[in-house]
Amino acid sequence: MKSLNVSTTYLNKQRQLGDQPADNTVYQIFKKNQQTEFYKLFSLSGNEILDLKGNHPGREFLLSPRHTPTWYDEERILRGQNIFSNYALPIMTLLGLMSLPYCYAASPGNKALYLTEKMRKSPGKRLAETGEFTISVLRTGNLRSGQSGLIQIGKTRLIHAMARYYLQRGAWDKSWGVPINQEDLAGTNMAFSYVILLGLQRSGYILSDKEKEDYLYVWKYIGYQLGIDEALLPDTFKEARLLSEKIKVRNFKKTEEGIVLTKELVNYYESVLPRQQALFASSQIRYFLGDEVSAMIGLHGNSIKDALVGLTSSFNELQNLFSLPKNQMSQLMANYQAMKAKR
Repeated sequence: MKSLNVSTTYLNKQRQLGDQPADNTVYQIFKKNQQTEFYKLFSLSGNEILDLKGNHPGREFLLSPRHTPTWYDEERILRGQNIFSNYALPIMTLLGLMSLPYCYAASPGNKALYLTEKMRKSPGKRLAETGEFTISVLRTGNLRSGQSGLIQIGKTRLIHAMARYYLQRGAWDKSWGVPINQEDLAGTNMAFSYVILLGLQRSGYILSDKEKEDYLYVWKYIGYQLGIDEALLPDTFKEARLLSEKIKVRNFKKTEEGIVLTKELVNYYESVLPRQQALFASSQIRYFLGDEVSAMIGLHGNSIKDALVGLTSSFNELQNLFSLPKNQMSQLMANYQAMKAKR
């Protein structure tokens, strides 16, 4: 990424852009009234999609990822995925306690989430879908040609395109830009990569500079395949910080949408977590996000709960500081299957 090119003028233009190939695909499918067949794609596995007839609406798009970029390095992709394997459990926890509420602070991007009723009223479903996407793209080897990670990315692009299609035909204000636009996609990519690295650091895990940049690299490739402009995909940890701060300054603010989305997320945690953990859900999010962003999404401090979370987290950080990374994928998949069984 050429950081100096990410100017205010450039980002303003990116707010007017979605994902043209995905948007065109959805538009043509809806124009031909092929929605019923199209929707079936999203419940099919990669092998089942391969077995469909070639003219099935949306199939060609899912099986035609973006061309391999000149900077593609499979070894770095695999190293980045290996970092996920070693820290899978804390990363998945951070996605729910840090990345998602972090995105809720970004406005007008959060308006797309707020206005999409399925997402707003089903935080548990959104968490499950986020987890499924993350596991799919970060399992070792899943981003190779023809593998399930790329098909999952294609599904996500089409879901975003459908959201843009419907939102722009409803109560969407054009002054907000295009729903799920390039800047908002880049901000979400940073929330799933750079912000996660900050969360691991906050949790006491020590990653080398090379490990951090390999993790950013795998998300650079994921972002590229998601249709994000290459100028919005950082190469280094420093560039990721600069881009994240630029987007934060431009978009983070206190809004009704962010507060409601966060309240519903916290309510969900409080309904599914054991009682002792549920009592501290808000404080745990505050611990990772910090006071400034937490206030934007309506999470106000509680001195007693915050202090207890701080003490517990400090103890965990000390333990993590002296722990060696080990592959956590088997435990993660067991947890994930148990969660799916409850849905």
